[in-house]
Amino acid sequence: MSSSICDDPLRVSITNLSHQSTQDETSHYQHGIPGIPTDGKVVLLKNSNNGAQIYLVGTVHIRKESAEIVKKVIDNVTPDVVAVELCKGRADGLMNWKPEDDTLYKLFCRSMRSPGGLCMKVVNFIVSCWYCRLHAGGIFPGLEFKVAMEESSRVGARCSYIDQDHDVTLQQLSKVSSYGLLWKAYTRLRDEVKKSRQVIKHHSDIVNGQYTRSNVQEIVNILKIICPEITEVIIEDRDKFMFTNLRSFQGKVVAVVGMGHMDGIELLWKLAEEDDID
Repeated sequence: MSSSICDDPLRVSITNLSHQSTQDETSHYQHGIPGIPTDGKVVLLKNSNNGAQIYLVGTVHIRKESAEIVKKVIDNVTPDVVAVELCKGRADGLMNWKPEDDTLYKLFCRSMRSPGGLCMKVVNFIVSCWYCRLHAGGIFPGLEFKVAMEESSRVGARCSYIDQDHDVTLQQLSKVSSYGLLWKAYTRLRDEVKKSRQVIKHHSDIVNGQYTRSNVQEIVNILKIICPEITEVIIEDRDKFMFTNLRSFQGKVVAVVGMGHMDGIELLWKLAEEDDID
């Protein structure tokens, strides 16, 4: 595999690839797992270098359905490795979370210790408060990752954290994030919403109804238009990081990632396989 695949910026139209894959009924959608639809939420990626089979499971972090799909896939595949879109720090925080961690004082203190300037710390505090509200409403963001880690232990699989360290991502984000940039993103989002209520419909589908990859990708595409610098850090750079880790595994692997990362990882995988064949 050529190193240029990971080094070069990801500039191919991921959206077009996703739509083409859906229309062509590509083989990696035919994962062969009983009871799991071939609708793109679970795909099978094969590594021609070492024969590894990567069952990539795309999730929505606030949907219990995602956690149920993860459990079903691990039960059926009985993998050698369960890989999750977490770093060690985030994994520990998720597994050790307690309701008393959601006090405003603790949220504020954690946010003030996070990397970056004041803007990043404020953003972290706002996001933490949003998570707190979800917890209060009986929603556990990242439940699918917790289930994946617990199931890996149950089936005797190695659990691997494949995401970039959270602090590194925050440090990179702090270099492009500013009050001005965030305000620009907000005003662009407001204008986009005024132009098309389809954005709200997609978000509603994801939170309350049936969600699809096209729902998620529509929101990702809008974010790329509104704030491309931020999207590059929180999505595209991490796609590359996780892709590189996934290419190193052997045997059967169940990899659990946010659905917004699936198109990028699939595209990088396709390019890697084409490069290997050439």
